This record gives sequence, structure tokens and C-alpha cells, in this order.
Amino acid sequence: MSFRTHDRHGSVGAVTPALVALLLVVGMASGGAASWFVLTRDDPAATDRVQCERVHDVDLAVAAEMYATVVAVLDDLIADCTRVEPVMRPGIEVAGSASLGGGLPDIWIPEARFLTSRAYLGDAARVRVVARSLARTPVLLVGGAEATRYASWRQAESSGTVSVPDPQTSAVGALAVLAPQAEARQSGADPVEARSALVPFAQTYGARRSRGADESVRPGMFPRRSTRLVVTTEQALVEVAGRTDLRDLTPGTGAPVLDFPLAVDADAEPEAREVARELAAALAAPEGREEVRGAGLRPTAAAAPPGGSAVAATLQPPSAASIVATVQSWRSWAIPSSILTVVDVSGSMDADAGGRTRMELLAEAAGIGLSFLPDHARVGLWVFSIDKGGPGRDWRELEPLRRLDDLRFGRTQRYALRERAAELPALTSGGTGLYDTALAAYEEGVRKYRPHYSNAVVLMTDGRNEDPGSIGLDALLARLRELRDPQRPVRLVGIAISQDADLAALRRISHTTGGEAYLAERPQDVLDVFAQAVLSR
Repeated sequence: MSFRTHDRHGSVGAVTPALVALLLVVGMASGGAASWFVLTRDDPAATDRVQCERVHDVDLAVAAEMYATVVAVLDDLIADCTRVEPVMRPGIEVAGSASLGGGLPDIWIPEARFLTSRAYLGDAARVRVVARSLARTPVLLVGGAEATRYASWRQAESSGTVSVPDPQTSAVGALAVLAPQAEARQSGADPVEARSALVPFAQTYGARRSRGADESVRPGMFPRRSTRLVVTTEQALVEVAGRTDLRDLTPGTGAPVLDFPLAVDADAEPEAREVARELAAALAAPEGREEVRGAGLRPTAAAAPPGGSAVAATLQPPSAASIVATVQSWRSWAIPSSILTVVDVSGSMDADAGGRTRMELLAEAAGIGLSFLPDHARVGLWVFSIDKGGPGRDWRELEPLRRLDDLRFGRTQRYALRERAAELPALTSGGTGLYDTALAAYEEGVRKYRPHYSNAVVLMTDGRNEDPGSIGLDALLARLRELRDPQRPVRLVGIAISQDADLAALRRISHTTGGEAYLAERPQDVLDVFAQAVLSR
């Protein structure tokens, strides 16, 4: 290690071997921390008389990816009577602590700039960004020889083959799950469709974690012949050893990027701000840039390190508020779904919807939607009109609530539901028995409640209640209030197909159970609206 010392007027003197003994440098290996403490100046005669009236302690929290680089340049920066203690901490952990009133370190180098926003830190914590980016490393999709490169992040994450770090605790994971939305914004694609892709991705993630898989996500974690893709960084790919089969399979749309800003607590003392400025300058200098490159990172605006990624395009993430909202919802999305789907098969579903009937389009959307749900999801299917299940019974069960991988009579529940969806256009007839069906379906949802699942009844209709002998709306709402149990929550989610549906009644019914109602202007919009309904957990 090389050192330099500063006198009180800021002059810099060389450190001779004889004076090394006058420096107290303590390195602490435990806990990923080290401490630099300089007590003397460059005047040998001052050895016995120099004392610090005050030692300035500077707390420095550094993302793991930058820790070694920061430590390598610190020893040239510390002024007299200043102690700097760098600690390796994930940026999300630091931000989470600050948002709960835990305060910020004097100097902070998180993985990404969005972590320094008010959306992550809350209103109490305030930081000043000294450098917008000290280094960069793209977030990649990496796989072996059998893995597939997809055209977009959305396609990759919908494939069921992607392993991702927990976005609640990892900036890499957060950027990865937001990548489809970043793609949509960059290309002008539908952001609702991009957001809907998160539902199956989160559910697949939850299913794998429930089996103990993907607790630690890293390159080379799967056998050579695996088809899985791993979300990781270019730095981690450069550092992996012994796996020459690993390839960068990031979509050509681009990659999110960790950009490592340098921030200072707004209330930090001048000595901390000075260390921050010197640290930023040192890492921007040629020697510092070499340290960055040697760590497998990219100096700002520089090319990839040897063995790095060829990806050139950068995906700019959505706003920090959007990232927070998405990550906060991830936990609930990752909980498996238990969905009783209840479909209106009254005669009005035969109405033309651009060359095909409403029911034909809805049946097609149902078949597509099944492919997005993981095997551990529980799905059942009812249909209704008036007396569809016999006199006085407006509903009919086509398939009970079961896991999609449940095998009965030589076929899975997923296969059975696809067959039933294809049959729907042949079942349309009669009027709309909405209220009795809503009550019966909700009673079934409560009866078949499963803990550790998100339990919902999804009721789709293009009409209003037309059964003169059914329960009235007020009585229905009263009964739903009696059935609702906050300890065993079941939501009724209404989907109004076209403006012909009674959206106002659906909203009152849904709100009574803690759910929501949505409008699908056209039957072909049902799939997107269904995904939006699931996102509303």
C-alpha cells in the first residue's frame, strides 16, 4: 500500500520508509470492512507532539461490486486525523434502513442511481450526488450452450427459463424485472402488455423458490446442458472461471446497467464531503480507471472489459417510483394464484366483435392465458347464464379448482381447461344470471380457500342481471359482507366486457369483497385486463 499525508494547509508530502512507522493503519478483514486512520503529518520532528484535537470519522457504505476498487484507492486519499471505515452493504439494504429512519452513511456508493431517489429513501433522508457514475456494468442474461437467446427481455422472462435474484433485495434483480417495461418505453410498445408479463414471471419465480431453487443466483449455477438463463452482471460473467460454455445471451434490445453513483449524506461534515470529492476524482483519473477495469467493470463511457459483453444498447429504467411500486408488488405476485374463473355464456356473447363473436375472442384469450400460469397455480372454470345448471341454478361447473399440474383421468388440469375453453362458443344461450352466480362463486371461493395462495374469483360478463327470480343487489352485497373474512381473504374481481356490461354493479360487488372491477372495451382486451386484475393484489 502507498500513502501520502496532508498538513493542515492541504500540502502533500511524500511518505518515506522511516515515516511509515508513524502511520497507524488498521485493516479489519471481518465483516467486509477496513479502516484507514492517519494521525501524523510529514514532519518527522512532529512525531512526539502531534495530537488530533478531534478524529473525524467518515462512514462509507459501498456496493459489493465496487468494494475492492474503492479500497484500492482509499489509502492515497485520507487526510490527517480522519478515519474512513468502508463497509460492504447492498444499496437496497442501505436505502431500506434510511427509509425507516435509520440514517445514511456519510458517503454512499450504491449499485444504481435510482436507489438514491426519494422514492427509495423516503422524505427524511437527503443525499447529494457527487458523481452520477463511478463505473458501469450491464445486467445480462447468461446461459450455456443449450440456452436460447430471445428477441426481448419480455419473451425471455415469459419463457419460464430465467432465474433472477430477488428484486426486493437486489438492484440487479429489480432492473431485470423492469427490463420489459424499459423495452416498451424505448420502442413505443404497449406498457400494459409489458407489465402483464411480470405476472407469470413472478409466479414462476415463486414456484421455484418454494422448492428451494434460485436462493442464490450466479453464473454457472446450472449444468452445462441446462437450458436456463441466469440474470447476472458483466462483471460476474468476466470473473467466472472454468465454464467456457457460458455465453452472453442478452436480447438485442439492450441491457439495464448498474451505474454506481457516489452520494454524500446532506448532513455529513465537511471532511466527509472532501473525502467524497477526492474519491470521485481519483476514480476518474487514469490510475483509477485502470482499477475499475481491473475489477471487471467499465469506466464510465468505456468499452467492455476483456471477456465482457458485446451488448451495446442501454435500457433506461422507468422512474424510481415505478421501480418501487413494481418491486413492492413482486412479493404478492410471486404468491401462487388460486382463481375460480366464471364466464358469462349468455346469448349476448354471440355479438359480433370484428368478424368474430365476443365468446370466440374470449375463449382464445383464455387458452393463451393458461400458458402464462405456472403449474402450481390453482384454476377452476364455471359458466353462467339463466338456469345454465338446471332450474333455479344459473351457474354450471365445468372444471373444479385444482392445480394446473393435477393429473386426473390421464390429463392435467391445464389440458382439461384448454379443452373447456374451446367448448365455450358452443355453450352460449339465454339471459344473464349475474347476481345468483356471483354469490355462489364467492361462496365456492371461500369454501375452497387455500392459505399461502392469492385467492380470487374472476367474474366476466358483457351484460347485467336479467334473472327476475334472483337475489337483489342490496341483499347480495349484504351476504358478501357476511362471507368476507380478513383472515382468509378471497377477492371477487369483475371484468366488464364492452360498455354493455353493468360496470357499476360489478364495482359494488367487487369492492365489497376487497376486489376491483375493470372494463375490457373489446373482448380481445380481456387477457391484458385479466393480467391487470391479478396485478391489483
